[in-house]
Amino acid sequence: MNSLLIDTHSDYIYIAIYQNEKLSYEKKIEDEKEHSRITIPTLVEVLTESKLTLPEIDDIVVINGPGSFTGVRIGVTIAKTLAFTLNKPIRTVTSLELYLTNEAENKYLVLPEKNGYYVGKVENGQINDYEYIKKDEYATWKDNKELYLCEQVDTTNLIIRAHQKPTVNPHYVNPFYVKKIEALK
Repeated sequence: MNSLLIDTHSDYIYIAIYQNEKLSYEKKIEDEKEHSRITIPTLVEVLTESKLTLPEIDDIVVINGPGSFTGVRIGVTIAKTLAFTLNKPIRTVTSLELYLTNEAENKYLVLPEKNGYYVGKVENGQINDYEYIKKDEYATWKDNKELYLCEQVDTTNLIIRAHQKPTVNPHYVNPFYVKKIEALK
C-alpha cells in the first residue's frame, strides 16, 4: 500500500511516501512564503524519486491544521483535488497529532508558532480543547498546567495512527483553524 502524506501547515513543506506503513521517501523544504509555488513541484519530485505515479498512490493523508492560514489551505486543496480526481481515500491529521506520544497523555500538547502557541489537552490518546495562546498570554496561561512541548514528529507511528482514522469524503475535508483572524475579534 502506497500512502502519500502532505504537510504544509508551517514554514516548511513536507511530502512523504509510505509503503506498507513504512517511510519510503520524504522531502522537507523550509520556505516561509512560497508554498503555492513549491508544493506541486515537490510532490512531483517525491513521486519521481519514489518511482511512483499518482494512480499508484492508494491513499492520501493531509495535515489540515492548525497552522499557517495559507499553508494549510494549499495542502488541503492539493490533497482534496488528488483524492477526488483519483478516487482515493483521504484522511486528515491535525498538526498537534503529528507530535502525539504516550508521554503527552493528560498534558497540554504545546506547538509554538511565531506569534504564539497552539495547544490541546491530551486525554485517552485524543487531543481536545484546541486553542491558540498569544505569546504575551502564555506565561500566565501555562501556570498550574502540565505541558508537553512538541519537538519531534514520530514518522514511524504517524501513518499508522492516520490509518486508524476513518476516511473522509474529499468534499468534507477542510482546514482546521484555531486562531481567530483579527477581523473577528
